[in-house]
Amino acid sequence: MKTPRIIQSRSRWVYLWGLLPILMAVTLLGAWSGYIQFRHPTEDRVTPLKFQVTEQRRQIELLETQRGRLREQVAALQRASQIDQEAIRQVREALRESRSSYLEMEKELNLLRGIVEAGVKSEGLYIQGFRLDRGDRPASYRFRFTVTQALKSAGTAVGWITLSLEGEQGGETRELTLKELTGETDDKLKMRFRHFQDVDGLIEIPEGFSPQQVVVEINPTNNRLPKVNERFDWQVAD
Repeated sequence: MKTPRIIQSRSRWVYLWGLLPILMAVTLLGAWSGYIQFRHPTEDRVTPLKFQVTEQRRQIELLETQRGRLREQVAALQRASQIDQEAIRQVREALRESRSSYLEMEKELNLLRGIVEAGVKSEGLYIQGFRLDRGDRPASYRFRFTVTQALKSAGTAVGWITLSLEGEQGGETRELTLKELTGETDDKLKMRFRHFQDVDGLIEIPEGFSPQQVVVEINPTNNRLPKVNERFDWQVAD
């Protein structure tokens, strides 16, 4: 009996021999590609961009820190400026008050000096510096004067001041009261001072009235002070 033999097909070997060149070509191509990449590697653009982004973030953080410091400096300068302005305002206010007090004291001194130079020997009230000026309107006039007191122990002078105007109207003598001259409801001015008091007001002359004299009367409520009644000619300052 014959032993059977396995006979391989020739077509399989032909297929393998045909595939071998393809495998070799793929191997060579891969080796060549690796060589090319080694000699000329592909340019990496991502990594430099990452470094650039990191550097920019660092610069931004530095700028934010610097801006914060500048804001603090600006706030400090603004506070200092406000403090300086407030200090300047207070100094100016103090100077203004000091000048006002100085002028007040100087005026008081001049008034008292005027009383002394006038040879006033008795205690009482005095009218000084009477003056008439033209007002804004043709028939309006402003009167000014100062009431002072001469006392050994100066107290507070309290009372009332009345003013009237004597003249002619329609060929007759007429006297106009302060109420008629000002249109106010009060016919007298309140007086209350220790050394002196400035008095001023605006009067309007009626049409057809020719003024001649201004009569000023002081009525103190203190019995120690006598009443005062003085007349001043109608003379308007230029």
